[in-house]
Amino acid sequence: MTEDNQVVQLTDRKRTLIFINLVVSGIASSSLATAMTTALPDLVEYFGVTTSIGQWVTSGYSLAMGMVMPLTAFLITRFPTKRLYMWGITCFIIGLLFSIFGGSFAVMMVGRVIQACGNGVLQAAAQVIILTVYPAEKKGTMMGTYGLAATAAPIIAPTAAGLLIDAFGWKSIFYVVMVIMAISLAISSVVFE
Repeated sequence: MTEDNQVVQLTDRKRTLIFINLVVSGIASSSLATAMTTALPDLVEYFGVTTSIGQWVTSGYSLAMGMVMPLTAFLITRFPTKRLYMWGITCFIIGLLFSIFGGSFAVMMVGRVIQACGNGVLQAAAQVIILTVYPAEKKGTMMGTYGLAATAAPIIAPTAAGLLIDAFGWKSIFYVVMVIMAISLAISSVVFE
């Protein structure tokens, strides 16, 4: 990928690996936007907060992500795409660690905001990457496929989160996403140029 948004000459295999990585990390990060609604009763009880305060784990996430996405357009012009995308994944993982190991609701919220910042960067950067690595005749199809995956994940996430919570507890949501994002970070470091 280049900084000037020109189509990059890649093998079809490498292009496919990049796209799969974008979709998998997009699904994992997007699913946490809504998965926590299912965990709200457990969070309220765990941290001993009211429901109106507890709901900030989803509202605060959406607010922070909404603020970061427009900023990403500026960041893309200033930093190489690979570095920015990997920074987004790293930021997301750091936020997951805060949320898993935070002993208070305030630390959990810091983690959620950090996750949202990472997700905002990932979603915006993924679109730029797709537009950069695919030729004009495939851009629409690939953007549509990515969009479908990234928007379907938040719809399915509450149900999947409910199953995880019932079986393993609310923190299991973060553990599953952390494993996926760590693998995505490792793959990104190899396949992205």
